[in-house]
Amino acid sequence: MQESKNKSSKSNAILSIHVHVNGLSFFTHDPKTKKASSIVRKTFASHTPLEKLHEEIFSVLKAEQLTGKSFKEVRCSVENDLATLVPKSLFEESSLHEYVQKDIAIETNDFITYDIIPSEDWVAVYVPFVNVNNMLIDTFGTFKYYHAVSIWLQALSAHSKADGALVWSLYVENNHAHLALLRDKKLQFYNCFKATNPKDLAYYVLLSAKENQVSPNEVPLFLVGAIVEDDASYKELHSFVRSLNFLSPEHSLEFQTPRLHTHQDFCVLNLI
Repeated sequence: MQESKNKSSKSNAILSIHVHVNGLSFFTHDPKTKKASSIVRKTFASHTPLEKLHEEIFSVLKAEQLTGKSFKEVRCSVENDLATLVPKSLFEESSLHEYVQKDIAIETNDFITYDIIPSEDWVAVYVPFVNVNNMLIDTFGTFKYYHAVSIWLQALSAHSKADGALVWSLYVENNHAHLALLRDKKLQFYNCFKATNPKDLAYYVLLSAKENQVSPNEVPLFLVGAIVEDDASYKELHSFVRSLNFLSPEHSLEFQTPRLHTHQDFCVLNLI
């Protein structure tokens, strides 16, 4: 987790934002009353160049009349395929570029950061959207940001429904498929791959299961993100995986308008 500072705030409300290359979702809540606004999800009409991503996001926040408000805290999760996980026991801050270069094509001047989660034995090392961070600083001042993989895996390891000795989970967003395996609450496997169609998605899931000796007929797969029951990806997965379970966030917030598919908002709802 990284924190950027600029302004102070007196509001009691917390703003949680989830950002990806094709859109964002967000909501506000009061931590004392547990009252929360409706969750707003916006998808951009066409692919937005990364250098323009901050402008698109700012336009949405302005249209929702959030840019002129102050908040007690602003939290942001960012989803992209520019992340890797490093065992905490081997992590060295001076080696960030080396960690990322093993799996990701980056430029020499790319900014790289990391999330350390006290309860976990791994560190997420990633490339954030710097222009989005700068926009949030200018707009709200102090804010905290994390990679969505950090939010997902931390919540997964603590979730009451994912309490078995062997747990695997699939997080899908923007043709990025993040797959993780936990054994006795310890991370054993993580990978991110591009899956532009349901057959590719199922292939990589089954390949990962085989490599990690997971039986798709015996171990439930927990689903998070942009996948719903009876869509093409779900049907393809269900042809090979006997038990598919949507993982909903565990919280006590009272929303103005409850969402039907809360697993789609898993990351932003775990920013509370």
